[in-house]
Amino acid sequence: MWAKTYPQLKILNNPPEEVLRDLARAEEITTRFGAPSYRTRQAASRSAANTYLANEKTASGRFQRTLDVRRTKEIINYVASQMPGASWISLDRAIGRNPNFSFHCRLLIPQAFARVGLMWSKTLFPTQEAKHDPRVEPDFLTVYFPEALDGMERKDNWPPSTLILINPEQGITFVLGTDYVGEAKMSFLRQALYQTKKKGGLGLHAGSKIVRVRNGQGVKSCGMLLFGLSGTGKTTLTLDDHGLTPPEGVTVLQDDIALLTPQGRAFGTEDNFYVKTEGLKAEEQAGLYQSLINPEAIFENVTVDKSGEIRFTDYTNGTNGRALALRRKIPNTGDSIDLERVDKMIFIARRDTIVPPVARLNRELAAVFFMLGESIETSAGDPTRAGQPKHEVGFNPFIIGPEEIEGNRLYDLLNANPQIEVYLLNTGSVGKGGDAPDAPKEGLKIPKEVSSKILTFLARQKTSGGAGWIRDPDWGYEIPERIPDIPGWENFDPRKYYTNATYGRLVTQLKAERQAWLAQFPGLKSAIRSALPG
Repeated sequence: MWAKTYPQLKILNNPPEEVLRDLARAEEITTRFGAPSYRTRQAASRSAANTYLANEKTASGRFQRTLDVRRTKEIINYVASQMPGASWISLDRAIGRNPNFSFHCRLLIPQAFARVGLMWSKTLFPTQEAKHDPRVEPDFLTVYFPEALDGMERKDNWPPSTLILINPEQGITFVLGTDYVGEAKMSFLRQALYQTKKKGGLGLHAGSKIVRVRNGQGVKSCGMLLFGLSGTGKTTLTLDDHGLTPPEGVTVLQDDIALLTPQGRAFGTEDNFYVKTEGLKAEEQAGLYQSLINPEAIFENVTVDKSGEIRFTDYTNGTNGRALALRRKIPNTGDSIDLERVDKMIFIARRDTIVPPVARLNRELAAVFFMLGESIETSAGDPTRAGQPKHEVGFNPFIIGPEEIEGNRLYDLLNANPQIEVYLLNTGSVGKGGDAPDAPKEGLKIPKEVSSKILTFLARQKTSGGAGWIRDPDWGYEIPERIPDIPGWENFDPRKYYTNATYGRLVTQLKAERQAWLAQFPGLKSAIRSALPG
């Protein structure tokens, strides 16, 4: 039932980029820079609600759907019966460059959807020629068949029009009824996250970079991992140069997925970046913007007008516009994608009331906030819940298996690698709805420039200890007394915006929210469960 090779199919084997583009020519809108742009026909975002684990040997998490053997067999047999009627493309690529954390990936996709193959194929690395042999089994296979279910009889609303079936034990994914490139991308990276966990590490939804700063004894390098849900500024801060000048500076490694080893290294996965373009402006993200106005970029659901001008702030095609940005075109990138030593983990949240701009976490609290994976919903994500709390374990919607394992594994890895320090970074605001005298109702926004300077400040910090941090009595984490490069740092103290009674009420409410979320994971180690103040 779960085959990794398909000798019976008519396959165009690993065609070059120009052939893929020719096959998709009828759908192309060309930008004035000569880059191709496409619109999806079936879906403009991931179909999380229709994503299923389809192997009974795989333990599922609380928020993961499973599909029984009967329905799985029914779907796969039907899809297999439809596959010979299409002309196929086979594309072989590699996740990562390190031999111990590299995976051979194969995408099977109908020629009618060559545009998906074109964009996906540029996200990963080339493979050895020998692996192009269709008789060679890849580590991961994705059968991407948008029209597979069109003729299938439906009973009791089953099957849905879109269906993602994942077999983690065999490394196979079926992507059915969607033509969104993000499903192809994550079908492979999701498998890599799972396999990394099986190797004793932890797959992370995080960007990675090296920040080089003076520290009084010369220039030191600080390896950072930045976590965050959509809309928190993860990509913006990952690509940020912090205004540093030589010999200080940054090296950008990855913007989405990193594979953390038991030894505290973080291996990269992708060759190029599949970035969200919503609200992209040259004056705010100059490096990313410049990387996209060239002929080697590729666009998905981004508005391009009749003259070929790219309109990043025109949402005619929806708010989830995407682009393939070549890593080498992004400022401060280099040949390496691997972080040889993780020094800082940054959990980026977006809250608006009593969460400070930055807090230092001990290992137990680090595991707590990793499990909380908190932010607030954006209008782009779910307009009906905009501004409400949102949680995603590990800041990662691609976890396979019980969520408790993720938190426990992070805790173990932090204990095994004491050089890693963990911080909570709030990129929202403080003091919203404040009732203290003269407090503005909107509070004080934490701008990108402040978050950028905070990260530079953290890079300069000595590992473990250091003067100038104050323990918060309500939460147990530590807050910096001041940050020299941020004038008016005292104005970012949330307590300034509320009366004592209101501040106490907000603390109680937030504790209840966080405790309720953590209570769903009884398998967490007791040291983690008891770390969050009640």
